[in-house]
Amino acid sequence: MVHDESDLEASVQAPLLSKNYLEAEAGEEHRAAEEVRHSCCTVFASHRWFFLLLGGLFSASLVVGWFSVDRTEEISSISDARWPTDVGYAGPTPTGSEAFAAATNYPKNTDKYPLHPPSKLGEQFLYRLGNLSPWRSVSHGLATDPEIPKGCTLDQIHLLHRHGARYPTSGAGPADFARRISEARGWKASGELEFLNRWTYQLGAEILTPFGREQLFNLGTGFRVKYGRLLDQGSGKPRKKPVFRTESQDRMLKSALNFAAGFFGIPFEDQYHQLITIESPGFNNTLAPYMTCKNANRPDLNLGKDKLREWISIYLKDTLPRIQALLDGFELTLADVFNMQTLAAYEIVALSGSSFADLFTEEEWDGFEYAWDLIFWYGYSFGNPAQAAVGLGWVQEWIARVTKTPIETFNSTTNATLHTPDYFPLDQRVYVDATHDTIISAVLTTLQFSTFASTGPLPSTHIPQNRSFDTAKISPFAANLQSQILTCDASVMADKREATSVQAVRWILNDGVVPLDNIDGCSFNEDGLCELSKFLAATTAYTSSIDWAYDCLHPYELGNVPIVDGRPSSRPQ
Repeated sequence: MVHDESDLEASVQAPLLSKNYLEAEAGEEHRAAEEVRHSCCTVFASHRWFFLLLGGLFSASLVVGWFSVDRTEEISSISDARWPTDVGYAGPTPTGSEAFAAATNYPKNTDKYPLHPPSKLGEQFLYRLGNLSPWRSVSHGLATDPEIPKGCTLDQIHLLHRHGARYPTSGAGPADFARRISEARGWKASGELEFLNRWTYQLGAEILTPFGREQLFNLGTGFRVKYGRLLDQGSGKPRKKPVFRTESQDRMLKSALNFAAGFFGIPFEDQYHQLITIESPGFNNTLAPYMTCKNANRPDLNLGKDKLREWISIYLKDTLPRIQALLDGFELTLADVFNMQTLAAYEIVALSGSSFADLFTEEEWDGFEYAWDLIFWYGYSFGNPAQAAVGLGWVQEWIARVTKTPIETFNSTTNATLHTPDYFPLDQRVYVDATHDTIISAVLTTLQFSTFASTGPLPSTHIPQNRSFDTAKISPFAANLQSQILTCDASVMADKREATSVQAVRWILNDGVVPLDNIDGCSFNEDGLCELSKFLAATTAYTSSIDWAYDCLHPYELGNVPIVDGRPSSRPQ
């Protein structure tokens, strides 16, 4: 089974960070593809077709929302007759005008209900969990918000979002700790750990938690309130069904459907087309690009395993003996203690609370958060030589959508089979793609958003002050990266010009506007704006310089380190 991101807890088992570290679980749990090919992905123009095809092709059933699949047609027909979903008498049903809060009153997100963080740590505990944190509105250094700047109008919105909170991977670190402690005999916990005497493992595996479903429903609802007016095609024109994209993995599909339920309301099936692409080794997929980028899966190119080992031995050095003193008859390891923290993170987003959380101090939770920063920096972002290539396909598609120019050369993880007017339209004003956390961090690398790398490679000996790379702000559960395409008065731009208006772009990550002045041709702008033509020129030039075949497939060595741009140091010049 192919898992995805954030499952490094599976590799943090005794012996601590073994040679299998990140081979099976790293980030998106990248498993190398046997070959690279532009393969057709499973596509369904509507969910009803999807249910029929899925039953015929895979002999499986899928239940979404109010749809039910019973054992016999007879029972099903009786059930449907007895429990109709529409009995008439709905009362008045006129709707109002589309909201456009992005231009009038952009809302902030602090949604954490029904999570219950430990009282002694407070609500900020939820945001010390790295990529296992729930998303919240953050800042990336600019004193502005995502609301459309005065003097600008919005032409397009692009959304790349992560799935919602989920259960850990089967057999991963939390489940392994639970298995070993339940199989052991003769041990007894006391003090703050006394709860362990009665504790049982209650987590599922890999699918969305109820809170994760809520996150994506709310994300869809919020996105409609912010940008709904962009769905209007103009006076008298019928609304065209947009195409949204996701992958076949269960949590990816369910995230997309929960987003759609929030964005369109129920029933949503006839209001849009859901493109479901296959996430499996050998299939080109820009939303799961590690499936064909073999070097993204090579543990020898990923320094995260070494950095994490060093860091855990430092920040949990005093924690291990303190907790061991509370457990008689069972010898704990550093990996066990780290897995206790990971258990707390997963129990919080699955069960609302966790007794494990109270075992650790604020400083120890700071250390846990930083552990994920090390993992992501060296495994799935600027510090890994294959990551600019991993994000390449989606950035190429973004350029195609913005310029309304079909992709003609398929030299990355773009899938030629799916680049048709039906499956990859270029005339939408609203684009929505669902992906994984490590893809968002890779896309930032490909886009050269070096503001996240400004404080340099992360040390494994201490937590640097004011670090620029913070995974909880980059790739938390339900993380979302927006790209606004605008037309602005020339006076709004930093560099004045003869023209009265100019197209501009700005990027928003988890409601924080990303500075673009590091991009060639982009000047500092207090609203994070850059002239679109200049941003496109710089991004096109950079993506054209990325040799996907070399970066993803060539058997190069890690070479000179540290890496700070997501490219191999041995690449041809």
